Amino acid sequence: MALLSRLRNRFENPKVNISAGSSSLGFMDAFSIGIGGIVGGGIFATIGLAIVESRGATYMSFLIGGVVALLTAYSYLRLSVAYPSKGGTVTFINRAFGEGLFTGSLNTLLIISYVVLLAVYAYAFATYTAATFFPKSEYELWHKVLTCGIMILLAVINFIGPSIAERSEGFFNVSKLLILLTFVVLGLFAGDLSFERLSPADWVSAPQIVATGMLVFISYEGFELIANVSDQVRDKEKNLSYAYFGSVITAMVFYMFIIVVVIGHLSFSAITDSRDYALSAAAQVFMGRTGFILLSVGAILATASAINAGLFGASKLPLMLAKEGEAPERYERKIWGRYPVGLIVIAILVLLIANFLELHALAAAASTGFILTFLMVNIANAKLAKETGSRRWICILGAFVCFAALVILLIQIARDPAHRYELWFIGALIIFPFLYQTVFNAYKHFHKPKSR
Repeated sequence: MALLSRLRNRFENPKVNISAGSSSLGFMDAFSIGIGGIVGGGIFATIGLAIVESRGATYMSFLIGGVVALLTAYSYLRLSVAYPSKGGTVTFINRAFGEGLFTGSLNTLLIISYVVLLAVYAYAFATYTAATFFPKSEYELWHKVLTCGIMILLAVINFIGPSIAERSEGFFNVSKLLILLTFVVLGLFAGDLSFERLSPADWVSAPQIVATGMLVFISYEGFELIANVSDQVRDKEKNLSYAYFGSVITAMVFYMFIIVVVIGHLSFSAITDSRDYALSAAAQVFMGRTGFILLSVGAILATASAINAGLFGASKLPLMLAKEGEAPERYERKIWGRYPVGLIVIAILVLLIANFLELHALAAAASTGFILTFLMVNIANAKLAKETGSRRWICILGAFVCFAALVILLIQIARDPAHRYELWFIGALIIFPFLYQTVFNAYKHFHKPKSR
């Protein structure tokens, strides 16, 4: 099924009215969008990073991240049923808080978060490709070349040949899941699998476990894509419920098995040495060089697919904000029937960020952006609880958990001298949207036509 094609059609045909009778997506369609968005580039990029940070408690970190995702999925479910729209998160924020500086800033934060997330994917793509197919002595050079190359290539494809990207998306999704499934099955049944390193003796402190769960939260954020097709889902109450919760829970279980296989076959020192491509390194232990290459191919497919879909979604957000008066009108300019300005701006920002920051900083910043966004979505649902038929206490609990977990993450980063500088980037990530919207609103006011 061309899931990306359906998403593309919704964004590029905004005037199409989807009535209840014309709803065309069932549970499996919505579930596939959710699981495809969750399980992909994030786990390939962050699994090694997570194990270095949490050691034997890594599965606890991912469980905590999953719980935060499940609580937020409740708000997304209720808001999607009440306000089904291709706008997803943007629609929910605007509905709850109205248009203005605050909502414009939150929506801009969402775009910036996607930019940093795309930088994570580009970084991971370059890492697995360079580590597998190029000499170690040339790793740094090829890493930069590949980071730039994949972004430029997929940006061009998204503009001049979107049908190519659409047709390949299904292949990428199926391939990455099959490769990960092969890795899990063979890894679990390999004779030298050890559970010793999963014991509490190798756990880190509780705050560090929570902080790691938030550091790799980008491995869960993809469920929010379901909201963008909520207006096309039939029997919304049932199908969206199963899709949101089912995709998150399935990802949690899948991640647990992946963690067991990696830690069960690699020592912590070996994982530290190969943290940027830990899945391939673990596969090499029980599958040989063939396993290393197979998982690297899976990572390449997963990250390329994530960049492809992410470029599509992120590049449409400025267009949506422009239509809401929260971004310049230049994003609405058409060339050859498409809107290239958002795509170009997003691609340039990704290239700049991916080449100047390392993976830990990128993951921390992207996760911070999405946690803040999900915090506000939970608050939005609490505010609209009567209209959405929600239990307000669940929304408030979700908002509190997001806030508390984020505070713990920032405190842990501040305590680590090696990563303390990341707070400057995270602070800029948070402040920039408000500054941008303030300047943009002032510009609109100054250039507002005067009535006679």
